[in-house]
Amino acid sequence: MTLDRDDAPSTSEDIDTTVDSLSLRLGERQLEFNIGDESGKNNIPDSYLDISTAASNLATESSDRPESEREPFKADYIELLSALVVEFDPLYLAVINTTQVTTGPPPKTCHPSGVPVELERLPWLGVYSEPLIEQFGGRQRVLDTPAWMVEELENGSILIVTTRIPWEDYGSKHPADRYLLDGMDRADAVSPPSDVTLSDPFASFDPGAIGTDICVHQDDIAPEFANEDLQLIPVHVDEHRNLRHLDTNAFVRNVVTNTTGDKAAIVKRMLSDVPATSDDDLYVSALLRDVIPPAFVRLDDPDNENVVTKVMRLETDVNKIKLLVSLSRVAQQDDFTTEDLNSMEGALDTLNELDDNENIDQYIEAKLL
Repeated sequence: MTLDRDDAPSTSEDIDTTVDSLSLRLGERQLEFNIGDESGKNNIPDSYLDISTAASNLATESSDRPESEREPFKADYIELLSALVVEFDPLYLAVINTTQVTTGPPPKTCHPSGVPVELERLPWLGVYSEPLIEQFGGRQRVLDTPAWMVEELENGSILIVTTRIPWEDYGSKHPADRYLLDGMDRADAVSPPSDVTLSDPFASFDPGAIGTDICVHQDDIAPEFANEDLQLIPVHVDEHRNLRHLDTNAFVRNVVTNTTGDKAAIVKRMLSDVPATSDDDLYVSALLRDVIPPAFVRLDDPDNENVVTKVMRLETDVNKIKLLVSLSRVAQQDDFTTEDLNSMEGALDTLNELDDNENIDQYIEAKLL
């Protein structure tokens, strides 16, 4: 059944509960509602609602609509789904982005594989009935889920919207995934022990070698570095294994050659031997990741560019450190060659020549992350 805006039900009482699918058009937006259970039959008490929508309807990164238009639509969308849940009382509801799967987890990871429901990932928006609430550890535990919105509905089900911006940072598990699906404590789910190992891409450079580091002020150190805090600094390695500014010779940081111990100790080694003549405006590198290859930061000539400089020039809202890490994982492949590196730099040059920031963001998310 397909409905246009003028035909759409105005209240939950107007919803036809005898259909197993519904396509609802709201102007340019089209939403798909599929009703079924694990056997594919229309069995309302045991059903789940599979809601499909284009990311461009809701997600900031994927839409050319202003936020002032998107936010009210998103609020109405959540209200509509809440009414559907109260009317149908499904076992489970999931909102899936099927038109651009790179903006969210693959749909199959959010689909139930049987009863009890087993999920690999939580959807961006999900509604969970009593059997799932008990499966996840009880009502109070579910209500304490670390997510942008957690709300108890009239029928007792619990609505969870993981992020304010739909499908934001969905490349890896959300804290709600770790909390409900992995059974982690809330604190550990929000800040899990990091599995990232640290290494300095400048550690293999000889004194006199030059390159480009991406640094943040010591006051801006954080688990994830925001683009606005990043500073591109041309550097050379001095005889004491310090990085100094290529133009001013000012001390930037120590090169880290010892990566034993915990991560905090490794980070502190960047400023463990600060010359007495340096000022208090100290920086640490955002590139202390084991995957960043020396080729990404090395310069053969001060006027040349490398992967780091090309990424930093991009006019994008995509996190640039995450982009560099993603490109670095490609460069770690055994068959990655100098020609592949040149192709990567060429692709970054092409992106830098584009004027459409939104298309740049979409290309990066779809092809490079």
